[in-house]
Amino acid sequence: MKALYTLTLFLLVNFLNAQCSDLFFSEYVEGWSNNKALEIYNPTPNQIDLSAYSISRYTNGATTASTPQQLDGLIEPYSTFVIGLDKRDPNGSGFDAPVWDGFYTYTDSITNEEVTIYDADDDLQSMIDFWANGTYYSGTDPDSAATYPMTMFFNGNDAITLELIGGNVIDLIGKVGEDPGAGWTSGDGEIWTKDHTLVRKSVVTSGVTSNPMTFDPSTEWELFDANTFTSLGSHSCECNSSSILETKLTAFSIYPNPSQNGYLNISNNEIIQHIKIYNNLGKQVYSGSNFDKSSLAIKIPGYGIHFVQLSDSQKTITKKVVLN
Repeated sequence: MKALYTLTLFLLVNFLNAQCSDLFFSEYVEGWSNNKALEIYNPTPNQIDLSAYSISRYTNGATTASTPQQLDGLIEPYSTFVIGLDKRDPNGSGFDAPVWDGFYTYTDSITNEEVTIYDADDDLQSMIDFWANGTYYSGTDPDSAATYPMTMFFNGNDAITLELIGGNVIDLIGKVGEDPGAGWTSGDGEIWTKDHTLVRKSVVTSGVTSNPMTFDPSTEWELFDANTFTSLGSHSCECNSSSILETKLTAFSIYPNPSQNGYLNISNNEIIQHIKIYNNLGKQVYSGSNFDKSSLAIKIPGYGIHFVQLSDSQKTITKKVVLN
């Protein structure tokens, strides 16, 4: 019986390792105006140089991709890398409307003064690791098209690939050669790929490497409202363990996230030794220790993006939380 258990465990670990062997898309943001973003997840225990990868867009059922967008940067083990559409023109009009930065300015009806507020939930700009060239070019000159790739100009009915430069496709959103109309739908006919955010399910451990017969986004993705950015920057995936025996090693959760009124429930698989919380300016707003328990509820002041650092006898982990 022991030999059978060991063999089963060995086969399962090797199966997971085979599935968790290369990058794949973990989030797709198709929001209003130019709020476009793609998140890539590294399911491996190794740092990966993204200069060997590119993304391509197949427009409105085309079978030939637009000029690929070569990536740049490093993606750490079990971490994400977010690509955004660069429209940060200070005049911000038409095609040059920048992605949202969370700031809103309005005129107070009583004082007649301009008031600026910040909402972290609407801040896409701060989540971007790599800005794809956003200069709009609609001509046919190949040199200009290569200078101004329009890969990130997707709007719901464009297939998108992640690929090795000069190599194979390692992930695909949509179906190349198919124009779905406004966007691809789930089994009940609801359009998912337009005016929505999609997050890859945690059970997905590898990308789609061949064109599907049909593309139903609900099989591998979770659906969220348009302009949902709060889950960018991290991804939950079953690949995130060095072996099947260590799956629970980093079990640390925060809920609700986003949080209302600063209330947080923190749960861990080990006794919590220390909790430190920092705001988005790096200022420590909470510190606690010697809790002698693995779960606790706390209330912290402030709003916006915060970072919760938990330490136990095995690890120190930092996670992001949004306070409304």
